Amino acid sequence: MAAPVFIIAASVSAELHQAMIEARGLALTAKNARALAVRAGSKTVGFRAITDFIEELASAIISQSRVINHHAEKLSTQAVTAWHSDNAMAHFRWVEAQKPEHLASIRPHINQCDKQLNALNHELQIGLRDLIGQIDESYKHIRTANLIATSSHVEAATAGDFREQLEVIADNIRKTADRIAAHLNRANSLLSQNHRERKIAC
Repeated sequence: MAAPVFIIAASVSAELHQAMIEARGLALTAKNARALAVRAGSKTVGFRAITDFIEELASAIISQSRVINHHAEKLSTQAVTAWHSDNAMAHFRWVEAQKPEHLASIRPHINQCDKQLNALNHELQIGLRDLIGQIDESYKHIRTANLIATSSHVEAATAGDFREQLEVIADNIRKTADRIAAHLNRANSLLSQNHRERKIAC
């Protein structure tokens, strides 16, 4: 049975919040890298250019996380409404089975509730699919982060006395990207499983 979507949405939101915290750490790494590149002077000209990409990447991840959180909050609201409608339908079905003499009076309510529930479930399917798409889009940032980390290692190799410090920064970029990817993976797993189960149930 699929977990309640409002629980899934809250869990996804929590994962993306953590990803956003990691991205802010990446922005701080970019500032440290820029300061170090200025100190190192001509030895780190290439690395100085890379710091711009790191800052842009951090900003993009934060922005994307906010968009996904907005979608998750909207989905959660729709899911709560669907949950209430589902409970109402269960109550109507109980009355239908236990007190058939009242069926005529509640039939219009059953039909209305059933129509609303079908519409909400359709919206939830679309919402889940959109969220999965947003997270898939976020993986592009992870690939970019890994490319930046690789470029940073290359630039660090020619930085002389500053090589070790720049390699630490490059490692931090890759490790941060890995942690963000882990949050995205967990969010994607939650959504994909729920989406598959809801499709089977429909």
